[in-house]
Amino acid sequence: MKLDCKAMVWLCLSLWCCTLPAMTRRSGGFSQPEWLGSSTDVVRITKVEFTDTATIVSFHERYRPGWWIQIAPEAVLRGEDGREYRALRGEGITLGAHYVTPESGEGQFKVLFEPMPRKTRFFDFIESRAEGAFHILGVHQAGRDIRVPEPDSVFRMTEELERQFLQGGTITVEGRIEGYAPSQGYATMQCSRFNPMTGEDLPLTVYIREDGRFEFSYPAFHPEQGVLLIRGKDVRRMVSYYAVPGQVSRVVLHADGSVDYEAAPEGPFARRRSLELDFTSVCYTYSHEEYTADRDSLDFKAFADRTMRKMDKKLRLVDYLAWRFGYTPWERHLAECYTRMMYGTEVLNYEMDKKSEVTRLQIEGKKLDWERELAPFADKDNFGFMCRMPACDVSCLMFRDFNIFLNRYEFSCILPSGNLASAGRRLQVDSALLDVDREITGSAGPSLLGRLVLLRALRSDLEMHCCDLPELMDSLFCGRRALLGREELRAQADRLYAAARNRCSATYPLPDTEGAALLRRLTDKYRGKYLLIDFWGMWCGPCRAGIRSSLEMRRALRDHPDVDFLFINAEGESSESAYREFVGQYLDGEDVQQVTRDEFNSLMDLFGFLGIPHYETLDPEGNVVRDGLHYEENADLFKTRQLDRLKKLLEP
Repeated sequence: MKLDCKAMVWLCLSLWCCTLPAMTRRSGGFSQPEWLGSSTDVVRITKVEFTDTATIVSFHERYRPGWWIQIAPEAVLRGEDGREYRALRGEGITLGAHYVTPESGEGQFKVLFEPMPRKTRFFDFIESRAEGAFHILGVHQAGRDIRVPEPDSVFRMTEELERQFLQGGTITVEGRIEGYAPSQGYATMQCSRFNPMTGEDLPLTVYIREDGRFEFSYPAFHPEQGVLLIRGKDVRRMVSYYAVPGQVSRVVLHADGSVDYEAAPEGPFARRRSLELDFTSVCYTYSHEEYTADRDSLDFKAFADRTMRKMDKKLRLVDYLAWRFGYTPWERHLAECYTRMMYGTEVLNYEMDKKSEVTRLQIEGKKLDWERELAPFADKDNFGFMCRMPACDVSCLMFRDFNIFLNRYEFSCILPSGNLASAGRRLQVDSALLDVDREITGSAGPSLLGRLVLLRALRSDLEMHCCDLPELMDSLFCGRRALLGREELRAQADRLYAAARNRCSATYPLPDTEGAALLRRLTDKYRGKYLLIDFWGMWCGPCRAGIRSSLEMRRALRDHPDVDFLFINAEGESSESAYREFVGQYLDGEDVQQVTRDEFNSLMDLFGFLGIPHYETLDPEGNVVRDGLHYEENADLFKTRQLDRLKKLLEP
């Protein structure tokens, strides 16, 4: 059949128009993808392709050779319309299987997802809700920013809400562990009861019933993002929970480490969506390599300025998270406080690292002008970043990372410090500290941070001197209590003071608890002697170092009539061969007791410690000595500095 020229042209145009959409879909995508936030610096997206049959995401992985990562089969892309597009398969990687980093330290692979609309402007990669899963949020083409609408409302911490936040009460958590069986090698979990206002950190053993159910409660002073530590035969993971005093949080712990809430806290401090996608994993990222490079190449002021610019980028992510995942104004406020706090911590970490470096160089014999080296950290003009910190916001108290932020601020050169020569002089320094705090934080009065620095200093001084310098401590307590200003902080000071007074006895009897009963069974044979108990573990480097360095001292004291040693560790935390080799070499002839992980938890509960090495001492009657024995360089020093001192203190 012949066609004239006009017909031929129309036919060509028709065919071209019909194929144009398919051609566009095949060539669509992000050739230079960027993202607003990521919870990993190991994996990044290098290309995104939209086709009729799949959305193809290309990844670049950089990690240690021989180490592995994996992409969960339940990984999804969350489109801009909120729909989730499932992962179909991998190319160069098998979903759910280990991807081992090549010898080069870098690898490439692709993951194919259900096809997204070709006009997709941005999406979120969410690997899963499992423990350790990673997310890359706000993925878009470079140069095409995502327009995030202004929030409908903003949370304001009013005086009334602040009062409610600090009201205090009992936190109660009830839950169950999905798929739990006692054969998994654990019957307890460990909860850390942390008070960021004072720095107190005490363990709480949580007992698990055979059906996997558990419950626990403890006094708290504000809402908390708590942590449960699970350690079993083949299980070791940390699980977060959110709880508000006076309410019950009901949780389900899944095998992959994710948590579902059958009942979450309600009221002004309710959280829901921010518990499903935890903002703490994406709102703060500063890799060790990047931090080190910036620290070594920039002065303090330039480092602070760069870090604040990084913070501003993450605050964009906070707005994006609140919009995309439906955060309440309270949840958005928490994410913003956390972001500011963590980047402020990095600036204060810079100071800490530089001070440590100066100290190291001095120890090595280098002649340095200490004042000149540390001058940048005593210059108020370099602390402009503190005006951008949530220095007066009680919301920060619910984050465990607040402890690090406050610690770095507490020991910063910018804050005056002094000794305990007299309570009057110390209180003068405290007043000067609050003046500096007010100036650098831009607060109308002393900030919450400044007041907490004084509260923590009070706790430290009371623990060290309440018994030997009671009059000085009484005067210091009264003066600092007045400077604290807030009634909630004064209540904490009163509690610390009463506890310190109760600890003025040199010894105390073991209580009637499971941990105490276990300890009695292990130590009754040592009645009549002082007993130094070493709680240790094979995985703990300082534990092993202390045992190695004390070997000759202990050998020299092997037959001493007044002192002995007991070593307690948890079973199943290292290979049996490595354990036996170490014990045979450094603990031969000693009493070494391996207890179950659950029993070790009960002993940590008994003495209130969360880390090892930890040392306790029993007197000849089996009472606990508050200021007990410690290792020395040799047996003679141990006898004079430790044993003779203790005898003089305790024996009539």
